[in-house]
Amino acid sequence: RLLEITDTPWGDFQSDANAALDGSDGAVIVASASDGVQAGTLSSFKYCQENGIKCILALSKMDRPFLDVDSLLSDLETSLGMKPVPLQTVCDDGGEFQGVNSIFELDSNGEITKSNIEGTEAAWMELEEAVAMTDDDLLMEYLDSSTLAPEQVIHGLQNAVRNQKILPVVFTSAEKNVGIPELMDAVAAFLPNPVDVREDALNAACASEEGKCGLTPGIEAGFAARVVHTTVDSFGSLSILRVISNGCDKDGKFESIPHSVVNLRTRDTIKIGLTAFVLQGKERVSLPNGSRILPGNVIAVPKLPDSVHTNDILTIPDAVNEEESEIKIEVSTKALTPLSRSSKDVPLMFCATVSLPDADGKKSGKGKVVNSGDDKLISALDAISREDLAVRLEQNAGSLLLHCMSGDHAMLIASRLKERYDITIELGLPPVQYKETISKSVVNVEGRHKKQSGGRGQFGVCLISMEPLEEGAGIEFESRIKGGVISKPFISSVEKGVREQLQSGGPLAGYPVTDVKVILTDGKMHSVDSNDFAFQSAGKQAVKQALSKTHTILLQPMEQATFVISDAEQGEVNSVVSRNDGYVTGSDSAGDGSGQIEISAILPSANIPAVSDVLRAKTGGSGTFTSEFSHYQAVNDEHTVKSIVEQSPHRHE
Repeated sequence: RLLEITDTPWGDFQSDANAALDGSDGAVIVASASDGVQAGTLSSFKYCQENGIKCILALSKMDRPFLDVDSLLSDLETSLGMKPVPLQTVCDDGGEFQGVNSIFELDSNGEITKSNIEGTEAAWMELEEAVAMTDDDLLMEYLDSSTLAPEQVIHGLQNAVRNQKILPVVFTSAEKNVGIPELMDAVAAFLPNPVDVREDALNAACASEEGKCGLTPGIEAGFAARVVHTTVDSFGSLSILRVISNGCDKDGKFESIPHSVVNLRTRDTIKIGLTAFVLQGKERVSLPNGSRILPGNVIAVPKLPDSVHTNDILTIPDAVNEEESEIKIEVSTKALTPLSRSSKDVPLMFCATVSLPDADGKKSGKGKVVNSGDDKLISALDAISREDLAVRLEQNAGSLLLHCMSGDHAMLIASRLKERYDITIELGLPPVQYKETISKSVVNVEGRHKKQSGGRGQFGVCLISMEPLEEGAGIEFESRIKGGVISKPFISSVEKGVREQLQSGGPLAGYPVTDVKVILTDGKMHSVDSNDFAFQSAGKQAVKQALSKTHTILLQPMEQATFVISDAEQGEVNSVVSRNDGYVTGSDSAGDGSGQIEISAILPSANIPAVSDVLRAKTGGSGTFTSEFSHYQAVNDEHTVKSIVEQSPHRHE
């Protein structure tokens, strides 16, 4: 048996884990027996259930003392909502873990039989009952005779795993190097192989009367593969493809890699070179030209175009329509496979500015802000964002913003830039989009622009009133000019000047002014000297004067944050929210059967990065945390206002 294995962490770098799982037929969820049921175990199992990924649970660290396996299995059943059934018994000597005995055997021909090892009978009977409960026909026979034939149990277990009704459990110890061969046997025996997965999807399509019947699993319309990972460095890109199906020649043997494929997402036709590899850890083993490629193979293809991204589906030109049709059917029938699983966006909860050190290489914290002209850095970051789906770049007000999952993630990106491209960067706090508003009205404030330097002059006078509006109203402009004292074109000029001046920043910290109504009440114009520029300038002067006569308030953007966590972490979340000037608005069950709690809170946007990193550290990266803009809110704390004003880059001197 050939096992193609992708080892991926869960939680820390979620986009990589999602991509690896979405390209897999089965998963082994590794959980620590000594730590009990963890949030990561629950969330990874939930992901597999929702996306049709069959799984086995491997309990690690079985050599730790004072383990209560029966209690742990009971807790897992309660938390997961599915019965975990051991495929082994534990061998111990005076409470010390020595090894495992499997209740089944896998011979060199791939035949699975019941084990006759002494001490495994009770575990087999437990498995027998659990399998019977997953199938009506088996249950009736089990109730009639109180037993099932070993072949029925083994075949029933395979079907139950394929239908996600049973969670097989194996026991391991990495420190003692125990349980690994038995784990591999369990994977080979009970997780579906690539052809099994394609067969289930094709049967579901046929049963729905939407798909074609009689297609050969693994061959179907010909070559199709999913990009499960992309690496990019100074030498170019390497795309890791998980083969879903492939055509056969006249002798019934699978074909080699096609030289031309179509990207279903972009519809681009892509040429594939003759060079391809299989990966063994960091080692690349070249595939001989003409090597036959089987469903389930994982191959690495260098230098595909930049338009090819992780999670793309590549297929031969003649199969485009059939593959797109099959994807739609698999989604509608919920028979999801690597062909049809959609990519999932992960929350990007951390944002930082990217800047370069000063010329002498010192990290002064006042480095040059990157702009679009810095081709080397922009190109390197683009390459990293192609490799890492949880990286997004944004140009904002002359700054380059890096959006990613956490502070640790940002530091990893900085490390990659240094190692791969010899680029050193500084990461800074992202700019917060503060605003200003007014708290009281002012009336009949004059703005005057008059210039006479020989020849035609410039003249414009306007009087405005300004009053506060409710939060979120923006800027309103109203003209109450009567008798034509200012003509309509010049009224528009005044409005343009008013809006530009409000946008250019208020007197407090130089941030844009919002939620105000400006009323043009009166003015003067000259038949010769008045023009558009003069009245724009008069409008700006009027706004400046009005703002100086009223009281200005600083507004900060607030985020609606949602935390999905375990009940034990609720107090920690509430405390973190409170310490970061936020407040909890509600809490309820997550509603997905996981037993987790969903907490809603309002937090200042400026504190979101700190909250993200603190919670990740406090909860070990468990649970989820998302946020989106909610509203603007007045900053009432005088010390906070003073700090924001002093640090504002827009402050008018």
